[in-house]
Amino acid sequence: MTRITHSRRFAKGRADCYRSVVRPYEPSGNHTPLSRMIDPQCGAEVERSAALHAYKLLDAPREQDFDDIARMASRICGTPMAVVNLVDTHRQFFLAEVGLGVRETPLETSFCGHAILEEDLLVIPDARQDPRFDGNPLVHGTAGLQFYAGAVLKTPDGQPIGTMCVLDTKPRHLSELQIDMLRFLARQAMTQMELRRSVATRDRLLAEARAAEARRRDLAHEMAHRMKNLLSMVQAVATQTLRQATSMEEGRLAISHRLTALARAQDILLQADFKAADVCEVVAATIAPHQTSDRRIRLNGPGTLLTSQQALGLSLAVHELATNAAKYGALSNDDGTVDVAWTDEDNAFVFDWTERGGPAVVAPDRRGFGSKLIERIVASYFNGEGRIDFAPEGIRFRLVGKSDRLPVTA
Repeated sequence: MTRITHSRRFAKGRADCYRSVVRPYEPSGNHTPLSRMIDPQCGAEVERSAALHAYKLLDAPREQDFDDIARMASRICGTPMAVVNLVDTHRQFFLAEVGLGVRETPLETSFCGHAILEEDLLVIPDARQDPRFDGNPLVHGTAGLQFYAGAVLKTPDGQPIGTMCVLDTKPRHLSELQIDMLRFLARQAMTQMELRRSVATRDRLLAEARAAEARRRDLAHEMAHRMKNLLSMVQAVATQTLRQATSMEEGRLAISHRLTALARAQDILLQADFKAADVCEVVAATIAPHQTSDRRIRLNGPGTLLTSQQALGLSLAVHELATNAAKYGALSNDDGTVDVAWTDEDNAFVFDWTERGGPAVVAPDRRGFGSKLIERIVASYFNGEGRIDFAPEGIRFRLVGKSDRLPVTA
């Protein structure tokens, strides 16, 4: 009969994460192997596994420091095999090994799966006499392992994540000095692991700091660029407005209204970190001062992101159109309507302003700054063309260009 025993000293939570699995053993059939498997859903094992993975050393390439520790353990203890071992939920990975020639093995038949239940150390002088290894193929198979001693690798907060172990194919005992040295080498292995984690954390923080500094420089450069563009636009608006105005008061009011339209667009861009603005928000904010109580300005179009320059330009165009409609066009009476529609398909942005029901339109003898602003300046921001049609039944404006942005997703 197979006897099942546990280590005399273990953390209760960790032991509860194990389940014993009896499997038929080949080739002899004379043993009933007891495999130790960890339940990955167990709370204590989840915490232990997280602590192990935090070091990011599983599957790491071999390093001289860990190899030296394993060789020293082998020499001090006089064993042909030594391992700096990380114990994961389903496997054990060897950071360093002497005499084995492999980097990992399954956990279910391992010695170290028992060792991490110990508070400090597990010594098995002769595994053939230990019922925990009845039928274990590592003991009773061709490997013929008999001796094992493993000091637990523990994190600073006490989580067992592996072992510093030595093995032999014959029974043996370790002296107190050898056991003390095995514990010392286990601490040295953990010191090396902590050092690597500290270096990795330092490097990550330095990388984040460099990235933050790069973002700051990019932001400063971008803000300077945008400020330059905005000031150039303000200068052009002010200069052209005053040139077309018949009096200083007329010029002052026109400049004030146009700059207010720019400010509304800037508010929208500010909320989006100056990266892009939704055309729906830009148009809605610009026509808000002109919208009638019975909502005769009707908007229809998909959410589409515009560049900051396009958003500012379009807000000026809509402001000019809405102001003109309120003074002379469809919004100057009680019956006129304005339909504002746009589409953005196949990277082609089409914007239409259509007035109906207002006074009959008479084409002007000359184009003012507002018309030039709408047709030439704004259209250039979209790499396209703009055209105002002074049809008798109502002014129409069409802008055809590129939005340079993807549609807004919900």
